[in-house]
Amino acid sequence: MQQFRTALSTGTAPEMIVLPPSTWHVDYPRWRFLSLLQRCPAPTLDHGVLLRQAARWSRGGLFVGNWTSELAAVGEACGVTLSAAGDLIAAPYCPDWLSEEIWPEGHGLDEPPLLAIPDESLPAEPWLWSLSKGQMRRWHSAAQKEACWQALMAPPGSTTLLGLPTGAGKSLSFQLAARFSAGVTIVVVPTTALAIDQYIAAKEILADFPHLGPRYYSANDPASDPAAVRAALRDGSCRLLFASPESCVSGSLRAVIDDLAAAGRFATLVVDEAHIIDSWGGHFRVEFQLLALRQTQWLKSSGGSLRTLLLSATFTPHCLDLLRTMFGGDQWRQFACQRLRPEISYFSGGFTAPDDREAALVEALHHLPRPLILYVTEVGEAIRLREVLVGTGFAATECFHGDTSGADRRRLLLAWRANEVEIMVATSAFGMGVDKPDVRAVVHACYPENVNRYYQEVGRGGRDGAKSVALWMPLTPKDRRVATSLLPKMLGADLIALRWQTMLGAARDEEDGILNMPTNAKHQRLMGGRSYGENIRWNKRLLLMMARARLIDLVDLQLEEDSAVPEGRVERVRLRCNFVPSDPRIAELLKSPREHDLREAGRGIRALDDYLAGTAKICRLLRREYGAETIIACGGCIACRDEPLDRYSIPALDFDPLGPTKPRLDVVSSEIFSSGAKAIGALADRVADLISEQRLVQFLCAPDLLGQVTMALAERLLPAGRHFYRLDDAREIGRLNIDPGMHVVAIHGRMPDRAMLRLRAGMRISHLFPKDAQITDANDRVLLIHEGAFFFPSYDEWRTQI
Repeated sequence: MQQFRTALSTGTAPEMIVLPPSTWHVDYPRWRFLSLLQRCPAPTLDHGVLLRQAARWSRGGLFVGNWTSELAAVGEACGVTLSAAGDLIAAPYCPDWLSEEIWPEGHGLDEPPLLAIPDESLPAEPWLWSLSKGQMRRWHSAAQKEACWQALMAPPGSTTLLGLPTGAGKSLSFQLAARFSAGVTIVVVPTTALAIDQYIAAKEILADFPHLGPRYYSANDPASDPAAVRAALRDGSCRLLFASPESCVSGSLRAVIDDLAAAGRFATLVVDEAHIIDSWGGHFRVEFQLLALRQTQWLKSSGGSLRTLLLSATFTPHCLDLLRTMFGGDQWRQFACQRLRPEISYFSGGFTAPDDREAALVEALHHLPRPLILYVTEVGEAIRLREVLVGTGFAATECFHGDTSGADRRRLLLAWRANEVEIMVATSAFGMGVDKPDVRAVVHACYPENVNRYYQEVGRGGRDGAKSVALWMPLTPKDRRVATSLLPKMLGADLIALRWQTMLGAARDEEDGILNMPTNAKHQRLMGGRSYGENIRWNKRLLLMMARARLIDLVDLQLEEDSAVPEGRVERVRLRCNFVPSDPRIAELLKSPREHDLREAGRGIRALDDYLAGTAKICRLLRREYGAETIIACGGCIACRDEPLDRYSIPALDFDPLGPTKPRLDVVSSEIFSSGAKAIGALADRVADLISEQRLVQFLCAPDLLGQVTMALAERLLPAGRHFYRLDDAREIGRLNIDPGMHVVAIHGRMPDRAMLRLRAGMRISHLFPKDAQITDANDRVLLIHEGAFFFPSYDEWRTQI
């Protein structure tokens, strides 16, 4: 605080600034102000907003004594005043253009953040401590632990779907999969921004495992040479790669991945933000949907060893069904734990005049807390608004969009993560998964084309678990027309027939009724129209539409050398028809699925219409979108603000454990340890042996022993760090998802733990008791014997029969 006062009175930042304990702490905006003053000594409106934020977060005045005239000028422009007593004061921001809002006394749009989610963290097993340079000591929640366990225990050839809310730590699941895998893990991501962001995060979290060599693949980024990345994959120096679906399915990575799969070195395919596969809007990605076809081939060529992980925070019921159909195969596993984001406070106000909207937007940016993301839809508008804001005085403003070069994307993301950007003007290219914990405001000066895109983008805020503002300021009807233009473009009946007949005419007949079609086939009527690449995309879209309608089964996607085409090769799709290929009624056969896709797309934008009009609660719309099992936890839309939830009333990230089984039961009286503290080392030696030599991985422990056993195991297993296992508190039994084939070891203290004795899960439960434990009942019978349990009078005798 003294550094802050001195900086205001002198206009000079201190050399050393101490980072506050949390991003929602009252000192955090002061720290951001001092950091900005270090980088930029000349005051700007960015300094003024941070002064405002510091005053607002201090709740009732912030004594500073005095400030320089330059800081006074930018502070006053942002609604900050200095009282006669030397206090910085900022009134709540209550814009009159949010006409439906009723502001309680002392409250406004720029509320100081409060923690919005309960603390669900729990101690981590020692093997997790090796991540983040020894700083990762706790699981975010039981749900995160379960998701990571599902990823680690995924059988060869399986597909595992994992759903956790934004900010709940689902990326750790594939980081751990890579950490404990001897092969290559490839993470397919929808945007270059996410690839770079995930790469940076992986470098930090996996810093003590340099042999993994995380890389990202980008064709136009000098910091990531594609040829060097391909070489690193081949020679094994890169075992964790982030890449786009295009590069994996039909681009220059395809041949390398094919070779890795055939050599048995492709261990795990991860599809991040997998809900995109169910998208047919303006950001529809053909290769995302064709990825399932390649996954099938990679799985086959790997000899059935490839594991697949599908990750997202927002799976709709339809999406879950679609992904299972596309990726499920013979081994489908699913763990989805979805809860609406209680961190987000929603506000909206529409405008009809461009000048009015822009004036309100600039006004809002003088008051809203930082960091802040300003979303628009069109690249040109993003560039223009950034110029307007910099010209206004918001110097620490940057712009990120689909046309941003690879080098600039990397530079901007590094600056964003390093707190060197106060406002990021962005299109949806800067969206899903980009992880910055302290974003306090997300503004939309556009009309998202569906509620899913809107929820994904406002989800960039509040990832630290504290409150964040989501402000929607559409210009109607202009912005809505832009959104409508992004809805699915469907081929007309004539073009459907024309494109199909053209590809059919160029197809080769193969054995077993397989047709081999070139995706670049183009009828003379279409010459001079769409570009070569765009023509291919429309042909692929038609084939995908037919596959979704079950008219065809896609079998394979091949690359064939052809010097006569611009790219030197042609993609050919091998398929099997479920109708007579020459049937002229193909457009009629596709009528029903086409109409369904159009209805679904229209439903998404109509949901936003209802929210803007105030006729529907955003939390109800979101629950309708993501399914009835989604936990409602509204952070405060206009309909819910009268009954706000505090963090203690937010439902936990809950999930239903697997049903009971009829496991074999063992009762082991171990002479090797007693319940005293001195014998914990002997117990830990045996448990370490069970993990490293017997490959047992699931342990339950009596609460009074848990801490001692954890630390003792850390001493024995952490230096090697080759083994993962789970050591759960017996009090968590009701929330454990124990696989039916699992052998569980339950470690009791002197008094038998009743919860562990009642457990009926997995294939086998071995109850390990110290030698001085009371293991007989009132009738002097060994516990569980009446249920057919096997009794072992010694540990060694039991170990020989594991």
